[in-house]
Amino acid sequence: MSEGDTCQFFGLRRSLDLTDLGAPIVLFGDETSFGLAAALRDSLQAGGALHLFETTDIAESRPVLDSIGLGEARLIARSADDTHLATAESELLRLGANGAQFVLTGKASSIQRVGRALKTAGVASSRIRAKAYWAPGKTGLD
Repeated sequence: MSEGDTCQFFGLRRSLDLTDLGAPIVLFGDETSFGLAAALRDSLQAGGALHLFETTDIAESRPVLDSIGLGEARLIARSADDTHLATAESELLRLGANGAQFVLTGKASSIQRVGRALKTAGVASSRIRAKAYWAPGKTGLD
């Protein structure tokens, strides 16, 4: 792919069934989660979904999100030592204070860490759905 190429996103996959989730939904992910965020936005059940992404380059990610109608998404710059995840955890708890459902996707270690933080804060496991799309050095993830 090259800059300016048109892309298509496909809908929700069976490996992460979100059809029974109701609003509000808070989606945490990374650049690999942009397609899911677009699909959720188009889902009637997910009206008003909030999106929080960890990203390697905010300046590159923002125009992509703007172009797919997700300009309101919150972005956090990824740090090599994952210290940015403390900010993500706080933001997720703030966004989900109204009883939201959480969808965690993207990097496996990020999902594990923010998932633990949510559970430690008292968020019921039934309110959390998670799917790792990738992990450093791993192949075959969805």
